[in-house]
Amino acid sequence: MLYLHMFFENFSLKGYSMYELKEIKEITKKMILLFDSPITMLSEKTGLSRPTVSKFFNGKTVKPSSTELLYELCFDLIEQKESKRRKINLDRLKTNSLEASNTSTMKKQTSMFLEH
Repeated sequence: MLYLHMFFENFSLKGYSMYELKEIKEITKKMILLFDSPITMLSEKTGLSRPTVSKFFNGKTVKPSSTELLYELCFDLIEQKESKRRKINLDRLKTNSLEASNTSTMKKQTSMFLEH
């Protein structure tokens, strides 16, 4: 019984969430790199106050429900941004490949014309 009392004395549900601080730091760092004003944007999208979102970004304690909401929204926004980047890069590769193919065809046609 003494063991349980000591356990609950040192354990607080206040800052508990299903995400580790390391994961939160990684995702907030990525948000800062990808978006101009991530705190303002998340505050507007979630309805949470800017101080709450700021605490999340600074690794401070916020409600578990707020942590989960913010983490999942960050994850979704990052996925959307990275998906968009992949599509742009793929389109760029296709365009470059097509241009290279056209240039090669033009060179062949020019050399054939000059030979005759």
